[in-house]
Amino acid sequence: MLDHKTFEQSLESALVQAFGALPERTQAEASKFAVWSSLSAAVAPLMLARDCRLVAISGCQGSGKSSLAQVLAATLNQLGQRAVAVSIDDFYLGKAARQQLAREVHPLLATRGVPGTHDVAWLRRVLEALNAGAGEIEIPRFDKGVDDRAGVERAAVNVLIVEGWCMGVQPQSAADLDTPVNALEADEDADGTWRRWVNEQISCHYLPLWGLIPFWIHLRAPHFSVVRQWRGAAETALPMNQRMNAAALTRFVAHYERLTRAQLAQPPLGPGLMLALDEAHGVTEITAADASRI
Repeated sequence: MLDHKTFEQSLESALVQAFGALPERTQAEASKFAVWSSLSAAVAPLMLARDCRLVAISGCQGSGKSSLAQVLAATLNQLGQRAVAVSIDDFYLGKAARQQLAREVHPLLATRGVPGTHDVAWLRRVLEALNAGAGEIEIPRFDKGVDDRAGVERAAVNVLIVEGWCMGVQPQSAADLDTPVNALEADEDADGTWRRWVNEQISCHYLPLWGLIPFWIHLRAPHFSVVRQWRGAAETALPMNQRMNAAALTRFVAHYERLTRAQLAQPPLGPGLMLALDEAHGVTEITAADASRI
């Protein structure tokens, strides 16, 4: 297995070879996510040399997490691995469970997305199983079109890639929670019950999971205002009868605004990489995340 220093040096060399000088080369590439293949080709062999079996990809909505996860999984499979990409979205609680939370805690919890609306116990079992070397795992699947669970998939896997907008999310301070960040919070969470409950879920149930993940890739948007634009573009891939209209989309994104803004201001978790993106999804910079831990 590569030691930390050798891994860092090898990763830097592989990235330079794959990309050349940034941002000139990546900005010149025409395809929206063309860099994902180059990044995966550089990173995958080094992950295997370090016996890294779990990878997390974080980034705001529409940043390209799913595309990168699929390309990285395909690259690992070409190297003889059994790699599977999943989304933390697949671990959403079902509609009935979220409606129960809406009745018992706060009405805003009927909407999927924020910490507290995932089955974190199931996610923990999966992460611990991979770290323990399990060859087969059970993964839930979620159908966003009907906003409910869509069964369970049993998969033989030795490398798992987990992507999601709230992967790596950190709790906020009590003072940060005092002031609403948008109209949704001001009008529907005036006393802060919802955002404080979500923050407690991060501290108690999500933060312990992040320590189980040995490698991170963070996709960093240039600013929050691109999120609605990117999320809107993702809606066009859905069937017409499943797409949100403009008002519904704005309201939906508002549920994520507080934590997305906080993530853009926080240092990324490591060891791993942070990719700074421009508004056209071009990669303008690649840096080591928490290089001291690589």
